[in-house]
Amino acid sequence: MFPLTPEHYQWLLPILATLTVLVVVWLFRKRLAAAMNQRQIANAIQRLGPKLHRELLVPDGIDGVLVADYVVLTHKGILLVTVNWYEGNIFGGKDTDQWTQVLRGASHRFTNPLHELQLICATVRSLVPNIPVSGIVLFAGHCTFPKDKPEGACQLTDLPRQRRKQVVPPRFETAWELLLAKARMLRVN
Repeated sequence: MFPLTPEHYQWLLPILATLTVLVVVWLFRKRLAAAMNQRQIANAIQRLGPKLHRELLVPDGIDGVLVADYVVLTHKGILLVTVNWYEGNIFGGKDTDQWTQVLRGASHRFTNPLHELQLICATVRSLVPNIPVSGIVLFAGHCTFPKDKPEGACQLTDLPRQRRKQVVPPRFETAWELLLAKARMLRVN
């Protein structure tokens, strides 16, 4: 073994620091990728309208709550967005009870996410009557719809790439504030 001189330390410390950073990035790569995906989704949804709220809780009518991942105020009304993370091929129809995910040769069934979205939309409509309420289910993972993509289901690539200028009617703004106030009351209780 050779003795370390100050010149060796001059090179050794940056190399060790670089290796440490690389190891940390490698260890946390899945978390970093997930955080980047979440940010990309939030940015894409933000472009849908001038105001955005995350995790809107609304009562389900039987002592529980329903959650809309995002709520967006648009010039057309209130848009609810639920985000589903699926990989592989997705098969399902608007009116079918079960959808199927095919991943690495295996099939996995899951409940039609559009049904829950319809329930959340109906609940929000009851909270802010006379305001248009619509919704989409955003499939955020690396998935495809080999057959038809059902109406109400979309992927990140289906969302607009840039924000459009929107003039929101004042009654929509009022309904938005009322909805958020009701949601805050539910969070407190």
